[in-house]
Amino acid sequence: MSRGARIVAGLLVLAAVLGGGVLAYRWAAPAQPPRPDFTLPGLDGEPRSVSEFDGDVLVLNFWATWCAPCRREIPMLVEAQDDYGDDGLTIVGIAVDTRGAVADFAREYEIDYPVLVDPTEAARVQDRYTGADTPAGVLPYTVVVNRSGRIVARVAGELTRAHLDRLVQGPLKATPPAETR
Repeated sequence: MSRGARIVAGLLVLAAVLGGGVLAYRWAAPAQPPRPDFTLPGLDGEPRSVSEFDGDVLVLNFWATWCAPCRREIPMLVEAQDDYGDDGLTIVGIAVDTRGAVADFAREYEIDYPVLVDPTEAARVQDRYTGADTPAGVLPYTVVVNRSGRIVARVAGELTRAHLDRLVQGPLKATPPAETR
């Protein structure tokens, strides 16, 4: 083999190795970071820890009563909790708002899932759940956590039912960790 042919062959092998590495990197599953721990007061003022919901597929929905897209999204979340609750889904509303406004809203909209509320601390918790590719402070903001406590999806803005269904159906089909069965 001539020197020129060896150089071309070497370059082709190098291109194949580098190209395969890039493809493997692009097709690799995105990292699923663990959900940060937090405790916030419920509507009754009692502290609630996110770890209470370990083993469930968890949908954390950050919202406020003054947020128009949040107001439109809440009835869909109530319906989803009713539909998927027996399958191990728990929706937790995290209100970046005042307790009085949220309590009135929760009664009016018949929210039947846990609602945690604190205008300052809830915003700080949201910041801890915001991904590098997600703008901070957007409401509504929804995070899906699988049964193993890993963040599998983040959505900035209003969710549709079809989108929520797509996000939770895979995690709901996964086997719960042994310690929660």
